[in-house]
Amino acid sequence: MLNDGTENKQNETPQKKRTRGKDKKPRKRTEAADRAQKANLVKARQNSPIMQGIKQANNLPEEYNANAVSFIMAITPTEPLDLNDVGEMERRFENYIRLCSEYGKKVSNQAAYLAIGINKDQARDFANGVSANPERSRFIKKVQQICGVYREQLMSDGKINPVTGIFWQKNYDGLRDQTELAIAPVNPLGEGKSAEELAKKYSDDAYIDAEEQKALPDKQKDDTAN
Repeated sequence: MLNDGTENKQNETPQKKRTRGKDKKPRKRTEAADRAQKANLVKARQNSPIMQGIKQANNLPEEYNANAVSFIMAITPTEPLDLNDVGEMERRFENYIRLCSEYGKKVSNQAAYLAIGINKDQARDFANGVSANPERSRFIKKVQQICGVYREQLMSDGKINPVTGIFWQKNYDGLRDQTELAIAPVNPLGEGKSAEELAKKYSDDAYIDAEEQKALPDKQKDDTAN
């Protein structure tokens, strides 16, 4: 009797299928790995923009700090402002520009508002015409334009980081990245036609249709009518 190998297969002891499960026990971290992780965290904190800004502020030369404080004190008004006295606001702004030149400071919106005697919320309201004073609205828009032109000049001359300049322009000058799509309406009746011209056009078309209808043979007239 021939053995086809079925009997041997039945007598074989089945082997358990090996499965590789997840390691349920947490692996122990080595001291070297902990030290490396802490070093990376310290390095990340030191390189963050906030820490870099603090570092730069702490390393300012004493003469710069003294000059900045003196400038702020010089531009801060000592007398209250009549918000309807646009002439006084103009005088204060001109004085601010002069002090920027004397102290070697950049022209900026916040400092300009301080020198005039208003805050940014008031400047926004005045520029948008919330209060009924067109002369004051024009003056504030002029102040904002001068500050914007100064920022643009700094960028074009390569005196500031372009990222900083773009940030200033978006927050103070109202600029933004956008693509405008102009859609021109199409008039199916034609451009610039008066009511008389349109009436004459359609009257002429109706007359031509009537004449063409007369010229057709009788059979085609019946088919057209149906």
